[in-house]
Amino acid sequence: MKTIIPYVIALFVASTALAADDKNAAALLTSELRAQAPAKWEVHVRWRETDLLLATITPWPYQEAFELWYDPSALFGKMAALCPQADDAVWGLIAPNQDIVLEPTVGGKTGVEARVNCRKVAAQAR
Repeated sequence: MKTIIPYVIALFVASTALAADDKNAAALLTSELRAQAPAKWEVHVRWRETDLLLATITPWPYQEAFELWYDPSALFGKMAALCPQADDAVWGLIAPNQDIVLEPTVGGKTGVEARVNCRKVAAQAR
């Protein structure tokens, strides 16, 4: 029993540290996106499953959002510009198999097909 206790403690400490990194990554991404996005845009970041840090971005005012929604290349350009650069600190807080995805939301509609995979955007920028 005495030999099991140190392993249990080590496992607990490791899992607590991973949970802290998950929260730190979400908080850091939220802060960075809010700093880069236009002032009226809304940003909500959360983990989906265990491998996807999903940021829902809602452009405002509504007319701008509507115009972007019906101009997919402009929408992609705006979303891709918000992705963290390859050397950004947030990438160091997530595992290589995890990703950051930006998902635009307009008028209550989210478009999975309009999602921007930031790991791909960062790789292409190199």
